[in-house]
Amino acid sequence: MLQITNKIMNYTMSLLDQKTFISNIPPFDQLKASVLETVINAMDIAYFKKGERLIQASSSPDVLYIIIKGIVQEIQDEQLVSVYVSQDSFDAMSLLDGNNKNDFIVNEELICYVLPKAFFLTLIQNNAPFKAFYYQDLSKRLNRLVEQRKTTELASFMVAKIQDIYLNPPVFVKGNTSVYEAVQTMTHQKSSSILVKAGHKIGIVTDKDIRDHIVLQRYSIDDPIAHIASYQLISLSSQDLLLHALLVMLRHSIKHLLIKKNDKIVGVLEQIDLLSYLSNHTRLVAVQIDRAKNKEELKVASHNMTNMIKAFNANGIKIKYMMQLVNELNQQVFKKLYAFIAPPALLENSCLIVMGSEGRGEQILKTDQDNGIILRDDFVYEGLEQITEEFTQTLIEFGYPPCQGQIMVNNSAWCRPLKDFQNKIFQWVVECRESLLDLAIFYDAKAVAGDVTLLKEAKQYLYKHLQDNQAFFSYFAKPTLSFETPLSLFARFIVDKSHENELDIKKGGIFPVVHGVRSLAIAYKITETNTMKRIKKLTEIEVFEPVFATDLIEALNFMISLRLQFQLTKMKQGESYDNYIKPNQLNKLERDLLKDALKIVNDLKKLISYHFKLDRMT
Repeated sequence: MLQITNKIMNYTMSLLDQKTFISNIPPFDQLKASVLETVINAMDIAYFKKGERLIQASSSPDVLYIIIKGIVQEIQDEQLVSVYVSQDSFDAMSLLDGNNKNDFIVNEELICYVLPKAFFLTLIQNNAPFKAFYYQDLSKRLNRLVEQRKTTELASFMVAKIQDIYLNPPVFVKGNTSVYEAVQTMTHQKSSSILVKAGHKIGIVTDKDIRDHIVLQRYSIDDPIAHIASYQLISLSSQDLLLHALLVMLRHSIKHLLIKKNDKIVGVLEQIDLLSYLSNHTRLVAVQIDRAKNKEELKVASHNMTNMIKAFNANGIKIKYMMQLVNELNQQVFKKLYAFIAPPALLENSCLIVMGSEGRGEQILKTDQDNGIILRDDFVYEGLEQITEEFTQTLIEFGYPPCQGQIMVNNSAWCRPLKDFQNKIFQWVVECRESLLDLAIFYDAKAVAGDVTLLKEAKQYLYKHLQDNQAFFSYFAKPTLSFETPLSLFARFIVDKSHENELDIKKGGIFPVVHGVRSLAIAYKITETNTMKRIKKLTEIEVFEPVFATDLIEALNFMISLRLQFQLTKMKQGESYDNYIKPNQLNKLERDLLKDALKIVNDLKKLISYHFKLDRMT
């Protein structure tokens, strides 16, 4: 039986309002006040020591746990599945199913409420909003039951706003203030930067600016501060997410942001403060990339990204946030590596592009290289082959495997002048020569270094020559139907018996969504490269119904997260990771969600087939 200890009594006395605590926890927040009273009366309170096993795999739990204080880990096959903290409840799905596949172990001494199973099941049957929480449609269940894993520091970062973090108060001086006086003001205000008002412009001067100009360039301390200020400042709202602020800093390679509230500057956000707020893994990688002075140091940072991804996955970070962060960090690696290898003349006259999943911002673990270089017309560089070969081989050392299709910068077909790329586009689009897979890959291209206008010109040429040619678009869209959806008419998974009863989630689910959406996007000349953003654009022009678009995005995210889960497991076991997953290793909730996701894939295939009239193609 559950016993109430002095520790529980002491903690319970510190709770201001038990009713308030429970009423703020979904789905108890859906209950009427009178029903909530009965819930509270039915609850008991319990204490468990660190290391105790609350629920054992293959057992049937008899209570619902609601954490007041402490941490509980959910373990599956010795792999951390989820972390539960204060205000989290578990394991409702096991109570509903009558069986559980995972172990729930106390990681930090636990004080919790427990609600008897019989009462919980009665509550489910008699309260529609409460029941709906556990039986929602695909998008809501994916959001609330799979991806929104509650965690401590990392999860709080994903929802934290700029206003939640410390901001350096804005310190202003006029443009004609001398450097000496400005530094005195910075010292007095204990600030590492100062804002400069020069006419209608606002600039910033940091400690580094002062060192660079005064010490290295001998700029006089009596001259105006305005001459050494930077005026290309980026500002965000205090209501913006910290994640967005981090992405902006990484994308623009800056370390300070002006923060505004109601169009008034309220502070300066420094990268060091933002990264300190985030986890050690992310800070380590971002700082290592930024500070890398050679290829070896950059290699260390690149390898540490795998540990960061493992930490994100273990803590239940949403896959879309993970992809965004990894994509930004990857691009910083590519950009810096290209700068290390390419001489200034080549940098100025070329554009390094990434394509495929990297171009779409959907690669997490390092799969393969898909990159190229667009050269300025009539620009010739001696030794280009050696440079591109070094770039490719260095990326292999960094952990990026070579592309099996040889879509890499060391292949002259993907390292050529702009006019040659335009000629190739003409062959793809107008003459319909060669495989349109190359066009699909190029359509996903994103510039990461060098002169980005070169890719912009190539894309503009592509959009200009995309005529209203139904045959071309149908031919382009046809690969969407190339692979069978691994779900039978009786909602059973179709597995590859020659591949350990696994199924290829990329061929069966991810690729049809990516290419189907890509086919619609190119037909409507949508410039976005990310699949989720393409779906939103297609919804705006009413190609997709809003509800279907939401389900499609969530289905894609879920399938990508499942693939990552199995890839990390194989990596831990020392195996090479691929696109295969084992349905028999999924819990019931995950299996049901995967079935729903694959049904969405089938719905998209039907839409693509109808839209492009693929049934009429021979």
